[in-house]
Parts: sequence; C-alpha cells; structure tokens
Amino acid sequence: MLKKEITGMKPINKIEKQQFELNESYKQSLRNKKERDPINNKIIGIVDGDVLIYRACNKAIKDNLDVRKTFDNIYEEVKMNTACDEYSLHISGGGNFRKEIKQDFLQYKGKRREKPENYLECRDHIVRNYKPTMVPKYEADDTASVEAFKYIKKGQLYMLITLDKDWKTIGGLFYNLLYNNLSAVSKIEGIEFFHQQLLTGDAVDNIPGIEGVGPVKANKILKDKSLNEQFEAVIKAYKRHYPEDFLSRLNVMGTMLYLIKDFKDHSKWSIEYWRNYLNGIQSKKI
Repeated sequence: MLKKEITGMKPINKIEKQQFELNESYKQSLRNKKERDPINNKIIGIVDGDVLIYRACNKAIKDNLDVRKTFDNIYEEVKMNTACDEYSLHISGGGNFRKEIKQDFLQYKGKRREKPENYLECRDHIVRNYKPTMVPKYEADDTASVEAFKYIKKGQLYMLITLDKDWKTIGGLFYNLLYNNLSAVSKIEGIEFFHQQLLTGDAVDNIPGIEGVGPVKANKILKDKSLNEQFEAVIKAYKRHYPEDFLSRLNVMGTMLYLIKDFKDHSKWSIEYWRNYLNGIQSKKI
C-alpha cells in the first residue's frame, strides 16, 4: 500500500473525478508491484523545485518573510503531504537548449514575467543546502523526466510532485501541488497528452501549436484512435493549416514540448523519431 491513502484527496470537479476513477486500476497495479518486489518497494518523490521557489518568493514578499525559511517550510509541508520515502529536488540549470534552436516560429518562454526580487537569494539557499539536481541548459522538467525514466527501467516506484501539467507526459503517480491531490497517469495517457499539446501548444511557454485549436478541437481530432493514428492525425492537421511548412513547424513544436528521456536525446525529436518510438510501443503492446 502507498504510505498515504489517496481517498482523502478529492478531485475538485467532475472531469478530475472521472480521470481519477479511470486511473484506479493503474494505481492498483503499482500497489501490487510494490508488494511483489520488496527491493523496490519505496517511493521516491521527484519534486519540481522551480514551482516551490516561486511559491516561496511570492509568499515571502507578500507576508514580509525570510524567503529561505519560507522555502524550508513549504518543502517540509510538501513532504508531509506526499509521504514518500525519499525525495529528489529539481531546479532548472542556467541557459536552455530550446532557446538555442534556430527557428522562426516562436520565442520560447517569450511571455514570462521578470523573476521576483528575492529569487536569487532563494535559489542560492537551495543550491547550498539541498544539493538539488540541476544541469546547465536543461529545465527541471527535463532532469525530472530523465530521473523518472531511469526508475521506469529499474521498476522503481516514483511520484511526480508539481503543478506543471507538462510532467503528465512522463507518466506515473502525479501529485498536483495546486489542488493537493494524487492521480496516476499511464504511459499511454502521457503520450496522448503530448499529442494534444502538439495540437494546442502551450501558452505558458509561448508555444503556439496550431492556431485556433484548443482542447475541444484537439480531443475531436484524437478521439477513438490508436497512438499511431493519433500522430498521423496530428501531421494531417498541421498540413491542412500550414501546407507550405508543416513539417518544419511540427518538428519545432515537438522539440520544444518534448521532455527528454536521457541527456543524449534533446536534439533527436522529429516526426520520424516519434513514429519509430510509437511503433516500438505498439510492437510491445504496451
């Protein structure tokens, strides 16, 4: 059994309730695996440190608090709520490989506001005292994904702790810091969410996707299709909207949205790469 019962974490609306119920069988399979494999029966929490930094900075400014102590308290509260056996804290390193990609379709994270005035103080405190995972040119999203896929190969249980919906493309136990609830995202669901992002883009990171395509239209395009069929539908949608440059445009969107699985594949994403990846999944009947 998980250390913290999930029954007390109630979804906030009907849609989340349905998603929560759909994932019950997946969560049960994780519990069963934990009982069968005592070597890997601990749960490792993979924590989005970037989210906690901003939360601490904003609270410290609002309430006139020491930002370092504020972060410490917030992180301890996260640990109490999630009750994992171990934790791995991730913060973004300096620079970003996505901003170095030559393309004319978007300005990655171009709409982000300036960092809070106490941001560096908080970040330095974390680096000195918590020894977080941070790799130059990679975001916390990427390093968290790399760690998670390492655990997937080992059969190690983990919990993604964030409010960033992009982490759902990784799959696994997902603790939402905004609503303080726990759900589970299967590998298939993670890929389906990525396909939706290819269509809708990501406004937070200034990734446009296809203009005029939101979640409703995206769901209509992807509904009742296999993963391979979904991706072919994505390609057709790009070709229909951008006939002159749909291939290069889709390759850029995919590269920007894709969370890497190891530090060698950040430049690998392409239409052909993703087709081969999906074919590999299909052949294994995952």
